[in-house]
Amino acid sequence: MSKQMENAYPVSWIGLKPARFRKYRTWINAVKPGICGTYVGAVILHDAFNQKYGIDLSKEKLITGLKMIIDDTFVYKGTFPWDVWHGLNWVLKGNQDFKVKMHFVPERKVVALLNRKNPIPVAVGTATLFGSPYKNHWLVVYAYGYNEEGKLFFKAYDNHGRYKAIIPASQTIGCVWIEAV
Repeated sequence: MSKQMENAYPVSWIGLKPARFRKYRTWINAVKPGICGTYVGAVILHDAFNQKYGIDLSKEKLITGLKMIIDDTFVYKGTFPWDVWHGLNWVLKGNQDFKVKMHFVPERKVVALLNRKNPIPVAVGTATLFGSPYKNHWLVVYAYGYNEEGKLFFKAYDNHGRYKAIIPASQTIGCVWIEAV
């Protein structure tokens, strides 16, 4: 990596440690067309249950179940924030310990959620419209940082096999998270 590229990224990060998301590097979305909304929904649901109850939910069951609700419910192609919200909300109905929330502007919301005493991971969408090399995609953001120029970046699990992906916050739109009640 060139020195110029190194300086483009933040030196320090606020939020959760990457080690917590290392286990998800094998949660790779190999389906064509992709089901990245299902994968990020599965990861934040798995993480919420693991943190709250110490339960290790089955990856296969999560992906299979959430795919039917998130990616297969609506007739249009692609996954929007309300699709991820709807799927997680449906799965968690009747569970009084969690509430699923959604917001359309990730920059402020993600920073606020990761600045808490107990930060939580957030499913965040990227957009071709905003210049994302990921195009329209979903990631799980668990840390943020500002580079030397003050530009906001997110560190995230990417369902292509990376758990320390770095993306500019300016390339994102829409976010969904599971709030412990």
